[in-house]
Amino acid sequence: MAAKKKAPAKKKAAKKKAAAKKKAAAAKKAVAKKKAAPPKKAAAKKKAAEAPPVPAGPKPVPLPKVPKMPARRKDGVITLAFGAESDQAFMVYALAMAKVDTEDRRYELVRTDMQKLDHAAMDGKYDVTAITYGAYPSVRARYLVLSCGGSYGDHTGPVLVARKPIRAGEVDGLVVAVPGETSTAAIALRLWLPQAELEMTAMPTREISLRIRAGHVRSGLLINEDQITYRNHNLMRVVDLGRWWGEMTEGLPLALGTNVIRRDISFEERSKIALDLKRSIAYALGHREEALDWAMQYAGNLDRDTLDRYIARYVNDLSLDCGERGRQAAGLLFKEAHRLGIVPDLLEPVFHGDEEAAAAAEEARKIKEAKAAAAAKAKAKAEAEAAKLAEEEGQ
Repeated sequence: MAAKKKAPAKKKAAKKKAAAKKKAAAAKKAVAKKKAAPPKKAAAKKKAAEAPPVPAGPKPVPLPKVPKMPARRKDGVITLAFGAESDQAFMVYALAMAKVDTEDRRYELVRTDMQKLDHAAMDGKYDVTAITYGAYPSVRARYLVLSCGGSYGDHTGPVLVARKPIRAGEVDGLVVAVPGETSTAAIALRLWLPQAELEMTAMPTREISLRIRAGHVRSGLLINEDQITYRNHNLMRVVDLGRWWGEMTEGLPLALGTNVIRRDISFEERSKIALDLKRSIAYALGHREEALDWAMQYAGNLDRDTLDRYIARYVNDLSLDCGERGRQAAGLLFKEAHRLGIVPDLLEPVFHGDEEAAAAAEEARKIKEAKAAAAAKAKAKAEAEAAKLAEEEGQ
């Protein structure tokens, strides 16, 4: 009986030993196969290394360090500057009249011509300010772009007008009144006529139509409410640059103006200010009649219906948040301007939050790489142990 009990035990041990040998042989075969043929990833890397290099396009110029900035107000009041156009007033109405809860944040609102705002931004004068996108290259060291409060011409934009038709032979040397030589309107005009030698004369926005009618200049770019009323003054349209841009880009808006915020303000405070401004715009859109009432004081001789039509062009969903579409529009504007030599450097507008998002992405990348390295090390260790076991079993 004892001998019969031992027989099954010996058989079981033999099966176990055979299974171990089979496992060791499989591991040895896998190691040999790995040594004989390089992995697919390694082969792909080798092939990529042997391929001729693809010439890389120019990279956008990175942000410089924040220069020395003017001291902010000691009483903590936030200075917010907006343009003289009525659409700008419409967007800040709720902040001006305390219609939205800004917690303990207090604002001083400053209204002035966009050309003056562009120049003031070059010195970092205001905490938050409206600028034309054309001025961004000169202020990018001091300011970040906000995704709210911008003006984007969706198949509408600056209108080039004149008293009489302009013939092809009259383009070179043409005197054009512009709302600032670095304004988006001026850049768009040069994109439309890249070969023309234009003589641009900068002047306050509200004077352009008057100067054309008086015969002081042959033509001019209208960016304010005069875009709607120029026919009433016997002026004729040469081109709507917003419409031209939309056709050229297959539907992108023309990035005309934006709000920017000082880079030396903390991320947390910047975020709260941006939210206050966004709430102000949302309130105006939701309480249109009362916001129009307030904006009428800045509308000059415009009637209410005309003012409403003008504001509808430039205060919309893109003003609440420009989103990816607005970012693409601004990026393409600078790309085209750089391609034609209008701006010297290739720039990509940097928005509030971009730097923090990039830093978070870099940290996530490092963590992912560290985990991948640890996994590869553990895998290599396991394979080495399997190979060692296979060698021991084979002896």
